[in-house]
Amino acid sequence: MTVHRFLLHLFAQGVAVLLVLCGLGADASGQAATHVAIEDVRVCPASNADTAPPDYGAATCRSVPIQDLDPQGTHIWARFRLPLAADNLRGDGPFGLMVMGKMSSEVFINGNPVGTNGRPGDDRRSEIAGRIDTSLFVPHTLVQPGDNIIDIRMSSHRGWLNLVSPVHAIWFGRYQDPTRIITAAYWPSLITFGVFLVGLVFFGVTAWRNEDRSTSSLLAAAALFAGTELLVETARGLVAYPYPFHDVRLILITLCAAGFGLCILAYLLERMTTLGWRSRLVRIAIVLVVLIPVVIIMPGFDGKTVGVLTSCAVAGLAWSVAWAKQGRRGARALLGAFAVFLLALFYIGSHFLDVGYFYAAAGVLAFAMYQQAQSLVAERRQRRLEARRALKLETALDQARQKSAPAQIQLVSAGRVDYVSTDRIVQLKAAGDYVELHFEDGRTSLYTGTLAGLENELPPAFLRVHRSHVVNTLFVSALEREASGTGELVLSNGCRVPVSRRIMPSVRSALAEQGAAQ
Repeated sequence: MTVHRFLLHLFAQGVAVLLVLCGLGADASGQAATHVAIEDVRVCPASNADTAPPDYGAATCRSVPIQDLDPQGTHIWARFRLPLAADNLRGDGPFGLMVMGKMSSEVFINGNPVGTNGRPGDDRRSEIAGRIDTSLFVPHTLVQPGDNIIDIRMSSHRGWLNLVSPVHAIWFGRYQDPTRIITAAYWPSLITFGVFLVGLVFFGVTAWRNEDRSTSSLLAAAALFAGTELLVETARGLVAYPYPFHDVRLILITLCAAGFGLCILAYLLERMTTLGWRSRLVRIAIVLVVLIPVVIIMPGFDGKTVGVLTSCAVAGLAWSVAWAKQGRRGARALLGAFAVFLLALFYIGSHFLDVGYFYAAAGVLAFAMYQQAQSLVAERRQRRLEARRALKLETALDQARQKSAPAQIQLVSAGRVDYVSTDRIVQLKAAGDYVELHFEDGRTSLYTGTLAGLENELPPAFLRVHRSHVVNTLFVSALEREASGTGELVLSNGCRVPVSRRIMPSVRSALAEQGAAQ
């Protein structure tokens, strides 16, 4: 498959994915849902022996704000109030309760069991990890207009991180897969994955071909980090994974954001400065050292990711100010870009991470691809120009050598060996098992051999213009081209030699180079 067809195939696949995601978003966006009341909830200790909700008036129970509800490292019951209007219960579709959070859970509605997500337990051994997001079928007979009571037994003994908000949402509405709702929120970001994939391939191939290897490697790494972060970020909308994987997902998001930011900063240091690699490495190491306490101090993993990106952007902003004062080309544009990025992070915060950040990263990589492509085109143009100059010089030297000390070739005819000076040969013509030589003085001679065999022994001034003709370009007077694409060479002795359509461009180029060298 050619590169052109591969890119068309990739584009078609991307359009298909986009249409599917648009369909998912449209389907999910039409679903009405009601969240449990945002108020204090009653919390009681739970045990493996529990088969029904407890007495929430017991002394061991307490009230906590719903945003502070935390089942991590414990086993608890929590009671929620679900207010429903009559409109929430209309329609023929089945109802469902979506429970989203880092926990295993068992759900009761109005005292009736609804279902489980994994199995909550007193400890890690007795618990079965539930999915991060689940939807439980709710028979319409279990709910009613007005206040409904939801009791959830929950535990979270697995994982490595202690999240600030482990319980994310509890929604009631039409039954549907929660991943579809999450995908509907993330699909605008998924569009940028194509840019990251193309960037990874483009910069990776460029680095592999040893063309601007250092900067291409940095940009390939940046594309890899951004693409990986996008896939990990949207993984929640692609698969309902077990809740312990959520810790891995959050860590990867933060690490990928740091990797992307550091790669972009390293790329800018290489493009905008003349510092050696050790000096550039020291500056990147300083930024990395700053990121460590930022990650430790910032609450929540959205906050940690925002802190990482903010730190990288501040470093880029500071360097851009210094480069602008030095009059570096493009520094003012970088200054504006970092300022806009920081303003977006400040005013939008964690919501910027879901969509805006990926579009910003895709824009950076797309612009870098454009710049890199322009640079490679200019570099290749310069290489071709240098190659032409070298060819001109080599042609001139060959011609000078042939005039001052012409080469001799060995020819065999009827058992006799002749040594012929090449500066006397005007053209060679194939004649079956023989080669017919035309000399400057008008003589012709027939020698044993093939045209291909003699061509290898001739100096560069000789040019094959047809499968049956080789000419000495020093004796070419003119090139006449016909409308069909073929042509003829007019030699100084008056002979006319045909030029095939296939090699006409090469003949014209070679004669032009010879003319420039003379």
